[in-house]
Amino acid sequence: MTQFRTFILALTASFGLPWLCLIVVPAVKYQALSPLPYDKEADGMDGYYPPAPINRQGQLVYAREGCAQCHTQMIRPPQIALDGWRKGWGQDQEGRPPEPVRSNELRDYHGEKFAFLGIQRSGPDLANYGWRVADRNAVHQKLFAPRSIHDWSTMPPLRHLYTVRLAQGQPSEKALKLTGKHAPKPGYEVVPTEDADALVDYLLSLKKDYPIPGRAAAMAAAAK
Repeated sequence: MTQFRTFILALTASFGLPWLCLIVVPAVKYQALSPLPYDKEADGMDGYYPPAPINRQGQLVYAREGCAQCHTQMIRPPQIALDGWRKGWGQDQEGRPPEPVRSNELRDYHGEKFAFLGIQRSGPDLANYGWRVADRNAVHQKLFAPRSIHDWSTMPPLRHLYTVRLAQGQPSEKALKLTGKHAPKPGYEVVPTEDADALVDYLLSLKKDYPIPGRAAAMAAAAK
């Protein structure tokens, strides 16, 4: 009986401690987070960090479509990964910024019920996708027909989020500007559904490299 009790305790500890450390403790810390205020004098800006929540409705579409299976939303520390920066991954659009795009921190995901860090990076990281996209129509085109932009793309098209309909009168302002083999039949147009618009709103809201209050001042002091 003593050996059996020892076995049960050891088994409980083996599974319970990792669960406690990896699931419970981070979840409690995450729920206790609150936005941090910027100091105008020290940080050079007003407001709070993080400044704005993500588009919740679009995040639900992102989850439903399984986008996290191929896309991450996490810039890893450069000392443990070779992909600490990429051209256009953050606010600095230079080919190789003077400073690498900073790695993500827990508070970057504040306000999100689920943080879609991802499973594997088969496609580009989306943590700061909102910074590197200027044309909303181009995002819709990418979702509807990925190979209309890059013929080597392995991304599955999300055509079920769009409606192909007979054009009546003037084309819709939302109609996708498709050409070649990806264009609809003459007289038809492709327009996004509400889910497609919500998904694009969500992708454009992904900006997770805002300055951290006090960090810039501390780095400047350390450099002196």
